[in-house]
Amino acid sequence: MSSPKDIVASVFQLLENGSKQGYIGEDISQLEHALQAAFYATQEAADDETVLAALLHDIGQFCPAEELQRMLVDNLGKQDLGADKGISVGVVGHESLGAEYLRKLGFSEKICELVESHVVAKRYLTATSPDYYASLSNASKMSLEFQGGPFTLAEAHVFENDPLFNEKVQLRRWDDASKIVGLQTPGLDVYRDIAIQHLIAKSDNQLTSSAPSSRSNLFGKQPRDIMTIVQDMGLPTYRSRQICEWIYAKGATMFQDMSNLPQSLQQDLEKSYAIDYGRVISSQQSVDQTRKMLVQFNNDPRAAAEVVFIPEKHRGTLCVSSQVGCSLSCKFCHTGTQSLYRNLTAAEIAGQYMIAAWIEGDFPRKTGQQHRVSNIVFMGQGEPLYNFRNVSAAVGLLTDKNGIAMAPWRITISTSGVAPLIPRIASELRVGLAISLHSADTDLRSEIMPINKTYPLSLLMSSCAEFVKLAGPQNRRITFEYVMLDGVNDADSDAVRLVNLIKDFPAHVNLIPFNPWPGSIYTSSSTARVTAFCNYIRSRGIHASIRTPRGDDILAACGQLKSSHDKAAEALP
Repeated sequence: MSSPKDIVASVFQLLENGSKQGYIGEDISQLEHALQAAFYATQEAADDETVLAALLHDIGQFCPAEELQRMLVDNLGKQDLGADKGISVGVVGHESLGAEYLRKLGFSEKICELVESHVVAKRYLTATSPDYYASLSNASKMSLEFQGGPFTLAEAHVFENDPLFNEKVQLRRWDDASKIVGLQTPGLDVYRDIAIQHLIAKSDNQLTSSAPSSRSNLFGKQPRDIMTIVQDMGLPTYRSRQICEWIYAKGATMFQDMSNLPQSLQQDLEKSYAIDYGRVISSQQSVDQTRKMLVQFNNDPRAAAEVVFIPEKHRGTLCVSSQVGCSLSCKFCHTGTQSLYRNLTAAEIAGQYMIAAWIEGDFPRKTGQQHRVSNIVFMGQGEPLYNFRNVSAAVGLLTDKNGIAMAPWRITISTSGVAPLIPRIASELRVGLAISLHSADTDLRSEIMPINKTYPLSLLMSSCAEFVKLAGPQNRRITFEYVMLDGVNDADSDAVRLVNLIKDFPAHVNLIPFNPWPGSIYTSSSTARVTAFCNYIRSRGIHASIRTPRGDDILAACGQLKSSHDKAAEALP
């Protein structure tokens, strides 16, 4: 039997092949269509199975011929819909072929049902939504003719009682929306680990390349989940509070140290669980005492991310990573030169805090002790909102009174501008917001930050306005980050545009002299230019400051982070 890793490799290769195949009747490829659907699912914080279904919903369009012969799904095959009319609108029954193919590979029944239903969901919507049919492309209208046409009222009623009705309809809407030329989305590799972990959980197989382990990581589980574990063990619920206190408030990493738990419970926990933050594989300290650590997760040489601790007189700020690498390719950012490997889990994100807290002496806790690590900023590697589900879970763990119990106003999430999710930072996470802006000129911002082509400034600022409406008084002010690039975005006219863009917001502008990195094409604006730029912003009644570079001698300053997973991968056999 193939390993989950091998299965995912073969399926993803089929998707890769879709980059050479046009999506029917549209100006994008099959791969672009799949990635857009998965992207929309991620943006809606869908669960992993739904995200994978969105990614794989058209896999039946390119199943291998030998697989089709084995499956024998109602005489269906590589017959092109509409071929007799001289047009191409897809493969007959591709939704059933795809579902059966994934089912035989070991994917969950939920994924297979969602994949198989994306055609019938179209039939449902055309029957129940008057505007839906008009919104379809010509190719989609043509394929509907071969797919059975709109549902009857009786068929629609049956479909509405399906337990997965909402997910099936939503997947169809993502499918219909995923036809945008030039939409920037994360690449295929961001979903690889999700698919592998799904197959492992489904089949209880182990990756052939990983060290086998029978213990689950208890660290990173929400207090409510630990309560469920305790209840399933037949124990009183107060034991869950004790366990949470040991793990999150006291920083215990060994069950035998949990002195108020019965020895039998300590032993039971030891058999089934571990407490794992990740492993520091390198650490550097700057002349200004800034510390940069490279942390490896899950014993995977490729899964390594950098975390930076910046000590100051009255506080200590921890800059955490949300992804290994990044998919955004911002021209001035070192991380942007590193390919995205995968999202970090909630445990791996919160684990960065625990590692830093131990190193800086915050554990073991002492009565009346002021915490050295007092603030957290999501400004390390990766785009936090492209990993919203795990970032949200990590913030929940960091702020839960039975978790790490940090005040929400001490946490800030920085985004390059994933506009649809910005209001949810206020409404759901209740933490601070920073916008990596770097230009108030649409064309220039698109040049140095390609994400602006997907979420232009007008949409970004509209989302920021919604954030301000939803945020509490301690988090309403938005920090706009602006890296100063000599001769690029530092002219007087750039300052004027910036002020005009943000003047109606409760705002703080953080001007960042560019920190050079190997291979960068930019240089920093002069001190005099940065100062003049800052003074103009202040003269217009907007708070502004100039960030003092910290850790630039060890490539730990803003825009300089890049973990070594690419090199580690090259060293593997």
